[in-house]
This record gives sequence, structure tokens and C-alpha cells, in this order.
Amino acid sequence: MKSKQIGSRIAKILKENRYSQAKFAEEIGMTQSVISEILRGIREIDRLVNIVADKFGVSRDYLITGIETKKADYIASDKLPQNGLSCEEKQSLIEKLEVLYKTHQDHLDKASQVMKEISAINRLLIVGVG
Repeated sequence: MKSKQIGSRIAKILKENRYSQAKFAEEIGMTQSVISEILRGIREIDRLVNIVADKFGVSRDYLITGIETKKADYIASDKLPQNGLSCEEKQSLIEKLEVLYKTHQDHLDKASQVMKEISAINRLLIVGVG
């Protein structure tokens, strides 16, 4: 994955939707500097791809490859490997994938919250109240 190219596409989507990095970061519970580092390819971009895809209704394929395809058109064109599945079965599997992507993102969000709580407790244990 070319993180800088993906970051450029995400930055374009933010701009098109009139989102600054700071506003977007605040909405998703990150800092602007983390968003900036992700978009520049310094940090892992996978989580942000899922968030942007869900929030702005763009496909993960577009974010990753830069090519926008509609799933139904892709399936209808029969470009998927010949694996004995009908178009309906392929569509059903793709819909299940979307649900799994969303579930995965929910788990990432929960894990992020847990890590924030762990950090806060560690900070209290090390620094104390003051």
C-alpha cells in the first residue's frame, strides 16, 4: 500500500467535505498531528481508511487504489475470479464483508477507548494527582 498516495486521497476527501485535519481529528478522537502523520505516510493508515470510508461513504477500494468502482458494476462485469459463485452469491458475500468492516471498525474504536483509559490510569500511577 502506498500510504502517501492514500493520504492524498483522504486529504482530498476532507477538503471536498470542508473538513480541516483538526476538525476531523476531533470528531474521531485523534489529534491533528496524528492525522497529519498518517496522511504523510509516517503512521499506519489502515484504521483511517476504514473511518474515512464509513464517514464519507467512499469505497475502501478507491482510497487504496484510486479507482472508483461500484460493487454491483464490478460483479456484473464478472471480473471477479471464476469460483463457481453466482452474481447473487458474490453480492451477498460482499455485503457480509461490509458488515465485517463495520464490526472491525467498532472494535478498533473500543480498543482505542480502552487504550486511552489505560494511559490515564498509568499517568495517575506514575505522576499522581496534582
